Amino acid sequence: MVLRNPHRSGHWCWPARCNPATIHPMRKYLLTKTSIICLILALGMIKASFWQWDRHVQKQELIKTLQATLTREPAELLSLAQSQTMWSSEAWRRVHFSGSYDFEHEVIVRRNRGKQDHAGFHVITPLKLDNSNAWVLVDRGFVPLGREGREYRKKYHTETHVEAYGLLKESQPPKLFAPADPPTGPGKDWADIWIRVNVEAMQKQLPYAVLPIYVELMESPDDPLLAEKIVKEGSAGRNDVLALTGQKQVENFGMDSPDTQYPIPHFDTTPPPDIHLGYVYEWAFMALLTIGIGVVLQLPRFRPKKGT
Repeated sequence: MVLRNPHRSGHWCWPARCNPATIHPMRKYLLTKTSIICLILALGMIKASFWQWDRHVQKQELIKTLQATLTREPAELLSLAQSQTMWSSEAWRRVHFSGSYDFEHEVIVRRNRGKQDHAGFHVITPLKLDNSNAWVLVDRGFVPLGREGREYRKKYHTETHVEAYGLLKESQPPKLFAPADPPTGPGKDWADIWIRVNVEAMQKQLPYAVLPIYVELMESPDDPLLAEKIVKEGSAGRNDVLALTGQKQVENFGMDSPDTQYPIPHFDTTPPPDIHLGYVYEWAFMALLTIGIGVVLQLPRFRPKKGT
């Protein structure tokens, strides 16, 4: 079906109904190149849409796992370590532990959004479990920007020996194309600032072995509404999975108050499934739009010869 009369100046027609001989070779080259570029972009967007769908399904499974795991009674971390348990099956479980911190080998992990959406760092401190030679990395909580220096953090080294509850978390290895953590190992400088809690990499600069998981410190493990708080509305207008706080309310005295007892226990946040589902539709729409643009660009524009 012809869109417009191809012999009328300035109008479009379907390529199948137009005479290819009238198309300039350079235009043919540009049209072919444009088609290839649009196709590659569309395929990339379709792949991104499927990836977001996979993330949507994974988050749904994660929430089911959380709802089941958080209802289990807290386990003794020392018992789990001594039984050589499969740590992947114990992720997100509440644990009880006691031991002594090694502040000398403490590091921090960047967080773009922490308590009350403030940027800052999480403090990761090795802890030696009582009555054993086992060590574990403990996420002691959040400190805002400006309080992350090693000398500044010394004022937060209050109690060396602690007895507490926490959440077991799996190590966070780097993902493809994601920024890399600093190099560690023999002959390398001490890496104090990290992007993620990469237990395997952190282990390389420690003088002792640590468990292949880490623990996020909790202030109150017996909250009866813990399962209902798994998905919590954030101030940015999105829901955050595990945006939980302890009994202390930072809002009562302000993030910048000198009386604030840092680090403040604060769990990492994970976007809920609906966010990924929205991206599925966005990428699919952009793929269709790109294909449409590629088709429209294939419609050649003809001009009549002079004197006709």
